[in-house]
Amino acid sequence: MNGYKESLRQYFSVQAKALRKKRKLTQEEMSEQLHITVRAYGDLERGCSCCSAIALLFFLLMLEPDELTAFLAQMKKQFREQDQQEVA
Repeated sequence: MNGYKESLRQYFSVQAKALRKKRKLTQEEMSEQLHITVRAYGDLERGCSCCSAIALLFFLLMLEPDELTAFLAQMKKQFREQDQQEVA
């Protein structure tokens, strides 16, 4: 189970930073959009902590439909890979 959490932490960290840079937001602005503190966002972006369900929800709401589809498809792929690693 911890493998999934680590996969999500790493994936979300990369995606959050990419979206922030794409939208030309500061970490403070991004943290406001996700309704978390600037420190929590910085930790999230560095992969030091996992996102809360609320932060993930607000992140998903920020995405355009095509971005959301790509985000979920990639997450699904990573979880399948995680399943294969755990079986092996």
